[in-house]
Amino acid sequence: MRWGAFLCTTVIVTLIILYEWPKMKKNPKKDKVAFLTLLLMCLVLSMFNLPQMSGPTQWVETLFRPFGEFMEK
Repeated sequence: MRWGAFLCTTVIVTLIILYEWPKMKKNPKKDKVAFLTLLLMCLVLSMFNLPQMSGPTQWVETLFRPFGEFMEK
């Protein structure tokens, strides 16, 4: 994890929330939840080095490899 990128993203997300929240007060609760959820998802994804991560097929293969070896015996 690159801490500098994560901290910069945290600052940017905080600034977006502080800037947009007064405008969001008149919106329904569902819109506020969606807004915060999207920003928090971006914050969580910024913790990972996504270009260097393996794809979902390799994750599934790694997850089920022990089960496959067990089934072959």
